[in-house]
Amino acid sequence: MTKKIQVAAVQLRSVDSDVEANLSHAEPYLEQAAAREARLVLLPEFYPSGYVFSEALWDAAEPAEGPTVRWLRAQARRHGFYLGTSFIEAEGEHFYNTFVLAAPGGTDAGRVRKQTPAAWEAFYTRGDPGSHTIDTAIGRVGVGICLENLISYTPGLMHAGAVDLMLMPHSAPTPAPSFLVSRAIIRRWHETLEETPLHYARTLGVPVVLANKVGPWESPLPGLPLLDQRSSFPGVTTIVDSDGALRARLDDREGVVSADVTLDARRREPTPPACRGYWAWDLPWQANILRAVQSVGSAWYRLSRERRRRALLASRRRSG
Repeated sequence: MTKKIQVAAVQLRSVDSDVEANLSHAEPYLEQAAAREARLVLLPEFYPSGYVFSEALWDAAEPAEGPTVRWLRAQARRHGFYLGTSFIEAEGEHFYNTFVLAAPGGTDAGRVRKQTPAAWEAFYTRGDPGSHTIDTAIGRVGVGICLENLISYTPGLMHAGAVDLMLMPHSAPTPAPSFLVSRAIIRRWHETLEETPLHYARTLGVPVVLANKVGPWESPLPGLPLLDQRSSFPGVTTIVDSDGALRARLDDREGVVSADVTLDARRREPTPPACRGYWAWDLPWQANILRAVQSVGSAWYRLSRERRRRALLASRRRSG
């Protein structure tokens, strides 16, 4: 069957480690999305926690039933739409980047954990190769979390899962220029961010919604004190229809974009996407630095006693 639905994406700043303030800040924008009769609304990756490569990220960690999940359910029920974002979840001795999609009835439609932490994220979160699809009354929703969308396994997962719609929550800042990152590389990164939802919509034949952040970004890089980041999030929040047509895009300001998109099984591409190497398509050689950092970060994470201690504490708090 063919159906049209109104979808929306919210592009916002977020403050590191201030979950309550960030959630409150989003509420007027959710009102705007509801006024446009959106049936599904996407917030950026790590919107409640902010985004910093330090133990300050753990300060914003929550258990599975913490403040962010309760807020998502309440807002979804209040406005009668599906609502999703990712948060840093503490479970036992581990931290995860967990995306939650709340349903209009105020329940969880489903959850997806990021499979591959992006570079320095690996120092502070653990990957989880679980399902990347969520079944809803709208259709089957695929979720690719930020850098995952540039890795070759993700198009295959979305195709094999026969998704009707794809969500891309991002917390993707612009890297600061350095001896490793030229202005040309930064331009190519922006182009990649702009092209990714278009690429998936045309490859899979399904609508794609990407939500990214805006505002300043400052973060250390573990082990590289001379490369501390002082930059910003570029936005580029985007909605693409299943025919590959760009329906909406925001620049570098806070706001809401919405559009009618078409879910049509006849538009879905029957041929699985080709898988050639690690990346979903050609990227500058510097992208492989991200893979090396991820490997080092994962090893550090596994050995960290402080991570175990902090995760156990966080998994027990904020549940009341």
